[in-house]
Amino acid sequence: MKKFIDNNKRFDDIQKCLEEYLSTKRAAFPRFYFLSNDEMLEILSQTRNPHAVQPHLIKCFDSMKKVEFTKEKESKTVVGMFSPENEFVQWSGIVKAEGGVEFWLTAIEKMMTQSLYDKTRIAVNLYPENGIERSQWLFHTAAQPILTVDMIMWTKGVEEAIYEIMKGKNS
Repeated sequence: MKKFIDNNKRFDDIQKCLEEYLSTKRAAFPRFYFLSNDEMLEILSQTRNPHAVQPHLIKCFDSMKKVEFTKEKESKTVVGMFSPENEFVQWSGIVKAEGGVEFWLTAIEKMMTQSLYDKTRIAVNLYPENGIERSQWLFHTAAQPILTVDMIMWTKGVEEAIYEIMKGKNS
């Protein structure tokens, strides 16, 4: 009985240390809060193999199913991402999946944001009123920037219409 009680105490101590360790990893990369302890342990135990993170990306990032590594065997260079619908978005730069997983996942998050920002700027400049056909424009870039630019242009049109109505009333 004494051995059982001692082992339970040790188990509780180990469990507490594990929770503290996972807590520090979650503090470093808050998207880890979307993962269970088992999923986090699986990721952290595979730190030398960044490809092992792929199944968990969809839980960490909204609308990112997986990332694209360069074609070299066991590559650690990430160049883009795939949505759950298999739409590929080429990144504006690269991310090296080296070091602590929480650090390179943070770099992936920043590159994802920067790349979508860059693609949105390009989509604004290519908007159909600037000379390109709408059907070409729609399929020129990723869906999220297209939807964002469509909303921007709709809002701009509504503001212009309201301005014209108000200008007419003030005349």
